[in-house]
Amino acid sequence: MQLDNFLKSKVRWHLGYNTTSIPAGDLARLEEALDNVPDSFWYGKLVEQVERCDEAEKRTDMTGTMNNSTVPRGRIESIAGDVDRTIATTDFKETLKTWTQIYMYETDRLALHLYVPNYRNPEQARYRFNREGAEFIQALPGPADVAVGTRLILETNHR
Repeated sequence: MQLDNFLKSKVRWHLGYNTTSIPAGDLARLEEALDNVPDSFWYGKLVEQVERCDEAEKRTDMTGTMNNSTVPRGRIESIAGDVDRTIATTDFKETLKTWTQIYMYETDRLALHLYVPNYRNPEQARYRFNREGAEFIQALPGPADVAVGTRLILETNHR
């Protein structure tokens, strides 16, 4: 079994697989995992996990429909009760931090289901260039550096 193109695109989005910045081996591993889903049970679990990622991502939008289109404020107090005066406060920054952590957890679970790295997670994204090694250095724009040690030695020996 394989996932349809829209679901594949959602998986790539949630795992941070932008084709311009991912090592070819990791991208190939993801595509292979998306094209070789073992059976309908795994397919259902992947679809369920993508839906969980979608839901968690929606909750990170503090001005969206999940939050009744309210503008975030630093603090909201709601005083209820006549005698005990209970005060309930909401801090949007803390809520955003919590939902971002939940979203990272859900994307990590999706990556675990597929056995691929999660480049959406900043802690795992730093390994992107470690795996590429010298490829990253050679990919820098501009002319090649001519001041290489071997060329300097060759030049001094000819004089």
